[in-house]
Amino acid sequence: MALLLDDRAEAGTIGTIEELIRLLSEETRPAGYTEVMQRLSVAPESLSPFCIWDQRQYTRKSLHRSRAHELLLICYEPGQRTSIHDYDSQMAWIKPVLGSVCEERYKLAGNGELKLQGQRKLETGPLAYMTTKDCIHRHTNMGPGRAITLNLYVRPISRWRVYDERTGRSSLSGTSHPSHQ
Repeated sequence: MALLLDDRAEAGTIGTIEELIRLLSEETRPAGYTEVMQRLSVAPESLSPFCIWDQRQYTRKSLHRSRAHELLLICYEPGQRTSIHDYDSQMAWIKPVLGSVCEERYKLAGNGELKLQGQRKLETGPLAYMTTKDCIHRHTNMGPGRAITLNLYVRPISRWRVYDERTGRSSLSGTSHPSHQ
């Protein structure tokens, strides 16, 4: 299940990626990751050196990877979307920093088909959280401009399931280099 978390800065705003990475590296608890990600307020233009834009597909760039977590920068041109996928039972936090993305949530029905459970717009400000269960989803940039999200995963992502929208069948995908899905 995905939750939208209140966007409040309890111990001061985090304004740079370097500061974010330092604070995430000091955390060991999921609640600590939530607190750090809620405090993030980074200017989209400060992410320009890290952004990879591709007219054909959205891109993923690993900004920080440790044994405990991985921080990815996801860049979407207008109209681009992810495959329907899950995170192989990992917790995830999604923080839109430019534009917005539409999140579609799916569930596997008893007959193996994918059923759309709902959708919502993730906008800059609030932090979205996904639990380890029921995390089949797709993100789409439905806006007229570019969108950027910062995604934090407990444990680095090495594999994920991609679902066929028509049949509901899944296949395991993975990467040895986390730059693109």
